[in-house]
Amino acid sequence: MNTMHNLLFYPRLARTNMKKNSSIYYPYLFACSLMAGLLYVLNSVSVMVVDSGMKGGDIMYMLVRICFFICIFFVFIILFYINSFIMKRRKREFGLFCILGMEKKHLAFVLFWEVFRSMLISLLAGIAGGILFSQLMFLLLLKFVGLPGKLVFRIPFQSVGETILIYLICFFFVLIYDIISVSRANPTELLRSSKEGEREPKTRWLAAAAGAAALGAGYVKALTTYTASDALLAFFPAVVLVIIGTYCLFQAGSIALLKALRKNKAFYYKPENFVSVSGMIYRMKQNAAGLASICILSTAVLVTLSSCLSLYAGEEDMLRNQFPREINIYSQIPELTENADSRTEEQGTVTSGLPAAVYEAIDTLSASTGCETENSMEFYQLSLAASYENNSFTTALGNKGSSSMLYIMELADYNRLYGKSYELEAGEALFFTTGTPVEGEADICGEKYRIRERIDKFDITQLLGFATPVDLSVFVVPGLEDMVRLAKAGNALIPDKRFPSYIYYHTFFDIDGSKEAVAAFEDRAAGEIPGITRIYVRNQVRAEFYELYGSILFVGIFFIILFLTATVLIIYYKQITEGYDDRERFGIMEKVGMSAKEVKRTITRQVLMVFFLPLGMAVIHIAVAFPQLCKMMTVFSMTNAGLFAVFTILSVLLFGLAYLLVYRLTARTYFKIVQS
Repeated sequence: MNTMHNLLFYPRLARTNMKKNSSIYYPYLFACSLMAGLLYVLNSVSVMVVDSGMKGGDIMYMLVRICFFICIFFVFIILFYINSFIMKRRKREFGLFCILGMEKKHLAFVLFWEVFRSMLISLLAGIAGGILFSQLMFLLLLKFVGLPGKLVFRIPFQSVGETILIYLICFFFVLIYDIISVSRANPTELLRSSKEGEREPKTRWLAAAAGAAALGAGYVKALTTYTASDALLAFFPAVVLVIIGTYCLFQAGSIALLKALRKNKAFYYKPENFVSVSGMIYRMKQNAAGLASICILSTAVLVTLSSCLSLYAGEEDMLRNQFPREINIYSQIPELTENADSRTEEQGTVTSGLPAAVYEAIDTLSASTGCETENSMEFYQLSLAASYENNSFTTALGNKGSSSMLYIMELADYNRLYGKSYELEAGEALFFTTGTPVEGEADICGEKYRIRERIDKFDITQLLGFATPVDLSVFVVPGLEDMVRLAKAGNALIPDKRFPSYIYYHTFFDIDGSKEAVAAFEDRAAGEIPGITRIYVRNQVRAEFYELYGSILFVGIFFIILFLTATVLIIYYKQITEGYDDRERFGIMEKVGMSAKEVKRTITRQVLMVFFLPLGMAVIHIAVAFPQLCKMMTVFSMTNAGLFAVFTILSVLLFGLAYLLVYRLTARTYFKIVQS
């Protein structure tokens, strides 16, 4: 009987402890359940995508699985971080248990049942909620990618098993951490552990200066990236520097600022300022890490939300940028590169019979299907994958410098497409770039061209592969013979003649007709138009675009929920921790003559000063990073900076409203604790 009583004692004590600490455990259990539900939904959606056998499922499955594994990492970090808040509040209670006669092994049993109970409740609630909403989320994914779907109730047991396994591993490490942290402290330390951090921290000027330097370096990296390739290479180092700078400035810089305010007698010696500043100085060391975490998570939410919404809303713009017409034909003309002799080039009569044959076949196909072509665009183009350094472009592999996609087109085509009347002498060129500008004279695979004028705008971004993470440059040369010469020069530098470049003839046009006639034209075009190397039908490519960007928005929703959950939890526990720390201090202030109204005003001022600092810093971070983010968006063919700016501002406003709501809710809890 005694044995049975002992076995039931620890689970009962654990349940009682959790009930008594409901203000800190209920939000924790809710967050753990939400994260378990997220993991289950992501896993089950990936299983449903595979089982459905849908077109484009490979892309969706890959993105969802990547999101799943990244979410596992963040769930692990969030569980540990929030658990540390709970342990801080509980250590004094554990110290009291030790004083009353419990040994460390008994505390370990209590911790085991508390952690096990937390895991069990989280898994049951999370998986139940996931089962309820997983099919709806699958339908949402299908909606984003533009595919039809129907509601079918299904429970992938693989997803249930993997979610349980992940939580078993996470909570096992949480339990080990809790047991070690309690077992290493003696009862006296546990009793006074909730008071740790009350000593006035020293002003660490070196750390503050290092934080300012790191933040400044991160900002400089963000502001000095002029190309997509530079933005990609600089993004991670810039993020690391900004994170380091943010943490250092919140910890060391904030203390230095508060001490400077304390030296300002006109500001400091007012009741509300005196209490707020003095209290924040004494606890800023433990407070700063939470504030910096809130700032970083808020920035992550803003970047993820604005980027995903912009990509999803700009799908049609991006589609039209890469494929400007409904039918986009690319015809390789190898004879221009391989067979044109020098005499023909000197006479300026380099020609090809291919365009005429293409036009004749298009007219024949249009007549047979009952369609009409319109809004046509035709031009020759040479593309070279090159390296750039010091005004020099070369196709030689292993050349130092930045990667560049180089496009060459002739002046006659450029003038016709843009309605211009430029004239060029031999050896002159017009130039456009998204990368480092070329000044004076450019060297293209050994051929010299003087830059006659730099083009400020070049919106023929539909050139295949134009929206890539490499720098993009366009040279408009006097004639087709220049393109032939440059193609030969570039191919001569390629070792073993691998992957030579050829001149292509581009034929882009829209088609007008009935739905059936247009579909017939699109289906027959590839087989009946001669000389086609590649053909892209916009309606057919549209599905791939929606699959990619719809999936990006879908996984972005999960990251946003995860980051928001972590942000809200950190804010909530920070408010509770500060509330208990401030309760006694404000009680003393009331006893020495401060009115209840003055106490509340002081509390409000302190909370506002601390609470909205991370949000303000996050807005500064994303404002500075905006140019770099714009460059990175071009990797996804997103060149509409105005649309991205609108969604960035909208994201800041929406997140600001959510942040304000969280403030009102958590501040109410804080006030109740302080005034109790």
